[in-house]
Amino acid sequence: MPNSDASTPVSDRKLEVLAALQVANQRKDKAAVLALVTADVEYHYHVGSKPLIGREKIGKFLDYHWGHTTDAVWSIQTHAVTGDKLLVEGTEELTDTNTGQRVHTPYMGIFEFRDGLIARWRDYFQLTPAPAGAAAASVGAASPAGAPPGS
Repeated sequence: MPNSDASTPVSDRKLEVLAALQVANQRKDKAAVLALVTADVEYHYHVGSKPLIGREKIGKFLDYHWGHTTDAVWSIQTHAVTGDKLLVEGTEELTDTNTGQRVHTPYMGIFEFRDGLIARWRDYFQLTPAPAGAAAASVGAASPAGAPPGS
């Protein structure tokens, strides 16, 4: 668990949790990801889709997602903190193992914290990621790489 020393500003602690989440995601370390969220976490892996509630469902999502992607790089370029929320903007780049295609997806996420853990997590991104270095593809043509069927 990231440093949660009371002398660390709240915004810094949120950023530490996010950094630990990014590292755990890159390592595909499910236990480490799940240790950073509350037991009753609500995760919208794509806003508009039915949210996943609880660590078990997020764990199944991660198994599916990581089973269909490799070489993920999740970069945060901008962030803002307000109250219990951390808002981040960046990109995710990964390889879709179904197609072998490298995809680059602009990303916006909102994390809501409770007791130092992520309690709500909402991801906003274009549904059909564009190949790395290419112009954006049309929205809505297919589920994102690694998203469960029907998303």
